[in-house]
Amino acid sequence: MSNTRGRRIGVLATAVTVILGLSACAGTTAAPVSLPDQPTAEMASGSTEVLDAALAEAMALSASSGAIAGVWAPWSGSWVSAAGTTAPGGSEKMTTDMRFRIGDNTKPMTCDVLYALAEEGTVALDDEVSTYLPSIIGLDDITLEQLCHGTSGIGDYSATLGSSFAVNPTRQWSPVELISDGIARPRTGTPGEAYASSDTNYVLLGLALEEATTTEWDELYQRYVFDRLSMENSFFPEPTTLAISGPFAPGWAINKAADGTLACDAPSDLTELSNSQAFTAGGVVSTIDDMHTYAQSFATAALVPDEVGTEAWKTVPLSADAPAWQGFGPGGLQMGPLRGQMGSIPGHISAMFSDPTTGLTVVVMLNNSTAGAGFARLVAMKLAAIAAKAPPVDGEKLPAVGLPWSEEQMTEQLAAAAVCQPAA
Repeated sequence: MSNTRGRRIGVLATAVTVILGLSACAGTTAAPVSLPDQPTAEMASGSTEVLDAALAEAMALSASSGAIAGVWAPWSGSWVSAAGTTAPGGSEKMTTDMRFRIGDNTKPMTCDVLYALAEEGTVALDDEVSTYLPSIIGLDDITLEQLCHGTSGIGDYSATLGSSFAVNPTRQWSPVELISDGIARPRTGTPGEAYASSDTNYVLLGLALEEATTTEWDELYQRYVFDRLSMENSFFPEPTTLAISGPFAPGWAINKAADGTLACDAPSDLTELSNSQAFTAGGVVSTIDDMHTYAQSFATAALVPDEVGTEAWKTVPLSADAPAWQGFGPGGLQMGPLRGQMGSIPGHISAMFSDPTTGLTVVVMLNNSTAGAGFARLVAMKLAAIAAKAPPVDGEKLPAVGLPWSEEQMTEQLAAAAVCQPAA
């Protein structure tokens, strides 16, 4: 056990750790997964020009200096682009091989590990969380699967602590510190009743599975997600690893001035950051190509055991007044025919979506987190709407993707969500 892990779970009962260690998964090798081929030829210039313009507009509306995005439409081709520069007013150009922090896109990966461990018999989906974390009060009648599906009713620690993360990016947070805040917040409902966004769910799930396996999360993600999908440029850094090696997209955010307005002329450099503020709710680092692979995997439930695949993707409504085409599944969103997630962590916002039927896949990252994860989702939805109309190449047929939104609607919503825009 490393010193890092020892500090992280030292508050938990040692006796329980010893007992649960008997079910450790050390040494297990998960089988690799093959995904359907995706296009490598570039889309026709008419489509790529529209996509280029949409990405440039998204950068401007989010006050981002740079972005990386990709669209893969099997009937038409692919478009992968790095736009802008790594810093506001800088000269270093963004490149498509740059890593970035994927934020909440980590959540479905955490659920993939849960399902793999359940398939092996290390845990059961309906195990109560208190079985693994008996020293944490307030977890009665909450199951591991409810944490994955966001239906535990536990409050979101980010609602109170989120404002501290960007202004103190290198601070080391313990998972217990995070979940204690979430548990202390008012409940959003009884366990299993309804979906409510809460990062606390996935930090709790991370702690519980770490206890069940006596294995740290860098190894769990590697074994059950990255190795199985050949995601060679993805990893889960130690919380003390503040700077990411290799090509990395610097991240930025705009803090509030003393009067409460955004200090748009003074963006903060958040390139160095501890992922302890997110742990298994948002701590993974990846690339556009690896996220393309993962988006496909998530949409098709490729890492979910066959016997639970259909059950895992039974979605719950996002809210009582949300459109019927919006739902939540195993750690991610169902938006019309697309499945994916949107992510935010100080410095980066991103989104990934894929259609399990047509193969249409979209991934986008912006290097300024001020506009929030919802903005990245809107960008991805706009890119998907553009790609859905991309003309087929010879021998292919334009599929009926059936998106319940239009490019024009997303353009309007992006404009309404813009930050730090010049005065009219």
